[in-house]
Amino acid sequence: MFKITKFFLITIILSYFAVWISNRPGKVRIVWQEYLIETNVVGLSAVIFFIFLSVILFLFLVSKIKNIPEKVSFSQKEKYLALGNESLDDLAINLFLGDKEALEKNSRKIKKYLKNEMFSTVMLFNTALSNNNLDDAQKYLKILKTIPKAYYISRRADVMVALKEKNIDKALSFLLEYRKEYENDPWISEKLAILYSQKKEWELGWESIKRIKAADNTLLSSLQANLHALSGKNIFDSIKISENSFHVLIEAIKQFIKNNEISKAAKLIEKNWFNFNCPEIIETFIKHGLKNNADSLKRHKLIVKVMKKHLNSSDEVRLSLAMSAFQAKIWGESQKYLDDIPRENWDERTKNLYEEICKKSEKLSMPNDVHDVNASPEWYCISCKTRHKQWQFICDECKAVNSLKWPKTSNIKKKKFFLENPFRHFPKMQ
Repeated sequence: MFKITKFFLITIILSYFAVWISNRPGKVRIVWQEYLIETNVVGLSAVIFFIFLSVILFLFLVSKIKNIPEKVSFSQKEKYLALGNESLDDLAINLFLGDKEALEKNSRKIKKYLKNEMFSTVMLFNTALSNNNLDDAQKYLKILKTIPKAYYISRRADVMVALKEKNIDKALSFLLEYRKEYENDPWISEKLAILYSQKKEWELGWESIKRIKAADNTLLSSLQANLHALSGKNIFDSIKISENSFHVLIEAIKQFIKNNEISKAAKLIEKNWFNFNCPEIIETFIKHGLKNNADSLKRHKLIVKVMKKHLNSSDEVRLSLAMSAFQAKIWGESQKYLDDIPRENWDERTKNLYEEICKKSEKLSMPNDVHDVNASPEWYCISCKTRHKQWQFICDECKAVNSLKWPKTSNIKKKKFFLENPFRHFPKMQ
């Protein structure tokens, strides 16, 4: 209501002033050189208003013309930003699919559109290295070294290129030099330990990695435990470092048996079984340092006692207890454990053990429905996928360190918390 009243008051005042001027126009004379201009107040006001309006219009046009390059530049930036974001989306898809060619292409686009030197160069370097294009990798590495923020990355890149060239001495030299700057860096320490391990210099390997806190890193902590044990340290201290080292667990079991602490060895197996699910653990317990059949029977009863609650967790437990019963010469019990393994899960180990039981007892015979069975599981290298009969710290094929895994480890049935893996419905990345 107030605005309407104000509008009407202003309109009335301006109208009154316009009428008043038009009734009293007066005369205005302007003499300029030899010219005489005669008008009235209304005419003069119109001229002044026209001049003012022209000046305003001129200034407006000048400002618009002046801003044209800036607007063109801003429009170009908006376009490049949109294209850069599109390239980032494509890059995420390329990473997911492992499309190296498209990765390089989109990395170049990001460099062009977003003017991002570091990210794009890192991606181009990584793509070149994975394609074994060492010349391009060296070229991008030189660019990385000119970017202050990429200083640490370029140090790691030096090592990666040397390792790709299979120049172990050069890589070792870089790592020793860079460790002076990054004394407690996990990546540098781990790579040093791996290189020393490949040279079988266990003590130097342990010294390289012993200061690193690796409680949340299973592979790194197991590497520490293995090197601690291989360098001749106390095996029980080694297992405190990590319970995920197969070698350390086996050696600790042997040491307990040597110390006549059979119960402690059995409890150690019970505690760490789920880390491996491997019959070789129980086989070591029932065979290492065995004195006589009475000793064998004692160990069998002890291992059955501690493993009974795990009996339904996997077929590997049943097979392990069958082996233990066979060693203790309890043929019927050994057969019972094997019969509890579903026929479709039988492998060569199960069949061979069953045949041995049948040879020992005439009362027992091989089931008629056993025909083709699965191949026996073997250790495999997570790096090169080569299979091995026995666990090795260093893969014979690719020289990867601490890379062997038992294939049945993931087959253990454990009760899962319902939020243990909130992303289980998403597709797995290969």
